[in-house]
Amino acid sequence: MKKRKIKNIILDVKDLKKTFGNNIILNNINFNLLEGESLAIIGASGSGKSVLLKNIIGLLEPDTGSIKINSTEMVNLPRRDKENLLLKLGITFQHGALFDSLKIWENIIFKIQNQQKISKIDGRKLALSIIKRLSLKPEILDLFPSEISGGMQKRVAIARAICGNPKILLFDEPTSGLDPVTGSVIDKLIITAVKTIGASAITITHDMASVSRIADKVILIDKKTISWSGTPKEMLVSKNLKIKEFIKSTNPKLFS
Repeated sequence: MKKRKIKNIILDVKDLKKTFGNNIILNNINFNLLEGESLAIIGASGSGKSVLLKNIIGLLEPDTGSIKINSTEMVNLPRRDKENLLLKLGITFQHGALFDSLKIWENIIFKIQNQQKISKIDGRKLALSIIKRLSLKPEILDLFPSEISGGMQKRVAIARAICGNPKILLFDEPTSGLDPVTGSVIDKLIITAVKTIGASAITITHDMASVSRIADKVILIDKKTISWSGTPKEMLVSKNLKIKEFIKSTNPKLFS
């Protein structure tokens, strides 16, 4: 009988607390992310999902708790060491956040370009190889973000995120504002991106159809903490009132 390979924990969050003044945003947050795993974080607007993401990527520092990437503690890590650790992360923000003044190929290689000075020819070749992996058309490389649609901008943001083959991919509301067909395309790109580079993924979303397509594991943040966790299949049959209320409010058809 073949032994199942034990997957390592690539991200470990323990007892995380974050406040702004006297306002507690997150409290007692505990979860981990395994190698090759896709985790969806769901919750109502204002529940703290994006604040959690900003703590993970180092834009915010938790008041208390631990965030370990590959067993290295990020909290209170010296700036240079933290920056080196964050190179293992690829991030897409809610609205794509592409640089308007840069062409698409320049946007895609932006992080790599800042790490290691590469020539224009090599940079463009790298961008081309990445968009081919995501089945995007080479014709877009020399366009500016304003010359492509919002859905295409989100696809380019995914291409930028996987440039450099990061170990962890983080997606902040990747299907927000998109029609269901385009949202489905983005989900397929996320799955392709994760499999192509062998990364783990965290997706912040309220799109339950997307969750069912991309996630191996789901956690619900409610009232400042994690109130439920499980697989997408377990989510649909859960008796937990919080998860049932959330699904009904975002996608009533799942319970019709």
